[in-house]
Amino acid sequence: MLCLSATIPNAHEFAKWIRTIKGHDVAVVQHTTRPVPLHLGFYDAELGMTTLEQIRDLAGIPDYHHQMSRHRNRPQRFRQASHLDIVRQLEGKTPCIFFSFSRMGCQQKAKELAGRKWFQPNPVIMAFMHEKLKGAPKGINELESARLLRNTLPYGIGFHHAGLLPIMKEIVEELFGQGLLKVLYTTETFAVGINMPAKTVCIESLRKFDGITFRPMNSKEYFQMAGRAGRRGIDKEGFVFVMVDRREFDYRKIKAITTADTEPIKSQFRLSINTVLNLVKRHDRKEIEEILGKNFDAFQKHGEEAARKLTENHYHFEQSKRKLEKLGYVANGQLTEKGEFAARIYSDEILIGELFATDFHTKLNSYQLLLLIAVVCYEARERTEFHQVFPTKESSELERHLRSHPYAGKDARFREIKAITALIHPCYHGKTLFELAKNTTLLEGDIIRFLRQIIDKTSQIRNATTDQHLQSKLHDCQQRVRNCLKDVDVI
Repeated sequence: MLCLSATIPNAHEFAKWIRTIKGHDVAVVQHTTRPVPLHLGFYDAELGMTTLEQIRDLAGIPDYHHQMSRHRNRPQRFRQASHLDIVRQLEGKTPCIFFSFSRMGCQQKAKELAGRKWFQPNPVIMAFMHEKLKGAPKGINELESARLLRNTLPYGIGFHHAGLLPIMKEIVEELFGQGLLKVLYTTETFAVGINMPAKTVCIESLRKFDGITFRPMNSKEYFQMAGRAGRRGIDKEGFVFVMVDRREFDYRKIKAITTADTEPIKSQFRLSINTVLNLVKRHDRKEIEEILGKNFDAFQKHGEEAARKLTENHYHFEQSKRKLEKLGYVANGQLTEKGEFAARIYSDEILIGELFATDFHTKLNSYQLLLLIAVVCYEARERTEFHQVFPTKESSELERHLRSHPYAGKDARFREIKAITALIHPCYHGKTLFELAKNTTLLEGDIIRFLRQIIDKTSQIRNATTDQHLQSKLHDCQQRVRNCLKDVDVI
């Protein structure tokens, strides 16, 4: 049985690939009728709820005041639509999921809507929240996000994003699942992996920040969000409203994004160091060539001939293998002891191998080991601030050891050691997550994610090494991180 998403425009290509590698026919069965029909609309500050064509027609009319202005080069001014404008017109169309691409934006919008007092407080919600938080740590009440949810949720208004504590996300999800929330402001992550349909979906913009730059949303991202509208067995129809910014209005682009999902699925195959090591460990040369020629990436680039010819993947494999041989992870077509270690690591395999499969770690105590693993896991962001750092003799010593390391000394991440002491020093010395959160602009959910990554990476190293002394120190590190997360996270 092959189970596929309903939104795969190149399903026939995918089926053809499976047919090629399995040697039997693969039928593609398509059903394009949606159980709950969707109605797509747009919201323009001047026209209100309207169609894309009406916005196009109006946008083509020159603005009289702009044309008659003495300042001919002055840019045309447009009144910007507000989320409040669109929510005000959703009577009979709630519950609504309102997608916004900013975490702080979600919180601010929920606060603004609650401040209008358009909805009556619901005592059922208040009782539910009281029960859920009855045994929760008192530090939760000091978090801005938790205080804000206490103020908005009783009115049926919530927000949801990855920066929240797990218990607060759980409260929001359960209230929404029970149909007690009227409007939920959320980031795009709510559209993936959580079965939370609504009657209406509103989308703040068809442009999003992808971590590097602002870009137009693609059709797959749009339909992933729009598909949340219309609850099967509850609604006769679902509604999707997209807010339009007239300054960036492009009729053809918007039409292309919202008419049909045309974004094909592409292979995400990447020949990682872990993959190379495990191919060498488990397969002979002929089997490796066959495996590399049969993946979907090779098929998309070379078609049915991929399985019978050498591709880019074969070239990259040989290139990586030579690098591993030079560094002592592979010898005579077999994994060395260092290679066996790195084969159990799932990212930064060589860096971790050079630090923990050699005698480098023997110079370090438990705190330095935790600091070292934390810096490998930490993803520095330009806007992150730490209010107090804790440089010590131990952290300075670790920096000195790393600067002189022939491999790790080139890694820019280790420049963050001083900054990361803001979180790791208090964590190691028994402080709670709430105390860590006071020392940074990172949201509490981001701190939890960071600490989870440390635990995961530490587990990988513990499982990979046979050095019992190192295992013992790593166990100590894990326990200290777990103690920091106690009562706020389930690990």
